[in-house]
Amino acid sequence: MSAPPSDALNPNPNFNEIMSEEGAVNATPPPEPLAEERDWAELQTDALMVIFRKLGMHEVLLRVSKVCSSWRKSAKDDSLLWRRIDMGMPFSTFQYISKFKGRIDMAIGYDRTCIEEDAMIAIGTEMSKVAVNWGGDCVEQLLIGPAVDYFNILDYVADRARNLKSLSLIGIFLDVESVANALGRLKQLEEIRIDRCSAPSGMMMKVIGTACPQLKRLKLIFPTLEEEIWIQLGIPKPMLQLEFLQLVFTFITTEELMKILERCPNLERLDLRGSTVEVKDTDIQIRCPRIHTLILPDDMLSQARNQYDDQYSDIEWQVQTFFKHWHNPILLN
Repeated sequence: MSAPPSDALNPNPNFNEIMSEEGAVNATPPPEPLAEERDWAELQTDALMVIFRKLGMHEVLLRVSKVCSSWRKSAKDDSLLWRRIDMGMPFSTFQYISKFKGRIDMAIGYDRTCIEEDAMIAIGTEMSKVAVNWGGDCVEQLLIGPAVDYFNILDYVADRARNLKSLSLIGIFLDVESVANALGRLKQLEEIRIDRCSAPSGMMMKVIGTACPQLKRLKLIFPTLEEEIWIQLGIPKPMLQLEFLQLVFTFITTEELMKILERCPNLERLDLRGSTVEVKDTDIQIRCPRIHTLILPDDMLSQARNQYDDQYSDIEWQVQTFFKHWHNPILLN
């Protein structure tokens, strides 16, 4: 018996093709090939520098430098990145950086009530040393805050940042002898700012005037304490290049101020906010005719003074007002 014709078994000549197409439609599509992972280490140096300079110094030290060796080298070799070093971080940032603490062991054994503060200072000091070491002679501006051990960092800075032009010390305890030793080696300094530090303003001013007669800007911001009354403010030698003098919340007499002005004949800006001196602007203009910006003691505080009762002495009021305006950005300019 002969076999039936193929058309009888398969009336549709395209049956196999149709079935194969339907199977292809119903089947799970094959996975797409994985995208090639990007090698961040191959980013151009110019692009990295744009990113690094938008970050804070702490992020560069704690995060960027740990990504890879090429990023670390790029950050270390960028002189512009380390031109200004800001180590003014407050103690509240301890929780943020605690997971990066490479030298926290030095805090082990301290009283638990102060372990976080001690660890924070240890970390801040080590970070400051790394930043100064990387910047070297490229460092022009340095700000040191309360989270840094100034006993260790000042000598370190004086030995390595020989081209430093601006030094700001904020909210720290200062030893006059240590400051004098460091300032004597920083010959390029043009600006010094001593801000809310536990050091007698009279002694600090004498040390600065002796070690840095070439200064252009001197900013002293102190709460007025009773022991300050017995320390006379003055400059031991002429400061012919000084253009900006800021004496905020300092105990100073009219006689002391006039002697200071005699030794700063080229002064252009004088800020006396919150100080105890009683002086007229005309007297100052006669002594320093180049002054074009003069801020007298009561210019900022006249309204604030009315908020305090007569129970406060002049010194107590000034201390209270000082802490009220602690974060006033005007004081920091």
